[in-house]
Amino acid sequence: MIAVQNLDAAMEVYRGIGFAVTAGGKHTGRGTHNAIVRFGLDYLELLAVYDEVEERAHGGELSDFLRDSGGGLVAFAVATAQIDELAARWTSSFAPVGAPEAMERIRPDGYRLSWRLLIPGGSPWHRPWPFVIQWDTPDADRLAHDAPASHPNGFSGVAGVTVATKSVERLLQLYSQDLGLEVRSQTADEAVLGLGALTVRLSTGPAERPTALELRTAEGTAPFVPPPGV
Repeated sequence: MIAVQNLDAAMEVYRGIGFAVTAGGKHTGRGTHNAIVRFGLDYLELLAVYDEVEERAHGGELSDFLRDSGGGLVAFAVATAQIDELAARWTSSFAPVGAPEAMERIRPDGYRLSWRLLIPGGSPWHRPWPFVIQWDTPDADRLAHDAPASHPNGFSGVAGVTVATKSVERLLQLYSQDLGLEVRSQTADEAVLGLGALTVRLSTGPAERPTALELRTAEGTAPFVPPPGV
């Protein structure tokens, strides 16, 4: 998820650097709206605030992030088909979860998408872990209404995310035990985990948040830095 100041302007910037971008819709009662860079079931989400009062009624962290930093990589999500079971077995006390939370958005064509979220630590923004989503809308229906696109810049999927943390060891419990990711390598300062084709790299640093993205290309993978100032 990439926070942007102005959604229409951001869509044009991303189209200008070679992405196919489609309007997503408004998140009911949340004060936010989005656009999607669709690869398949994986995608980049451009997210902006259209009603700050409404967004602040849900915590205001996204508005604060946009005010303080101007935008950028703000969160990431992983999908599950077993969100209730995952919530029931959750163990990480430093990032507790509650009951899955229902959300929806209405596409510009009127099509309604709905899902439930599990949000460790109570907020999805600028955390060193993902939030978890389970779609009510079947994957085939979502792809029928928001079809994958061919992107002129050659990017074809999300390959990985790097997360900075002050304690790799502490986060490993959440990622491996609670989320069920496979630990592929581990040192004192770094751990690499996998979820299917996605790689999550935990790296020791002063921040506690996602810091970098890698996207797939025909040659392999390449870093992607969100354009500043949109």
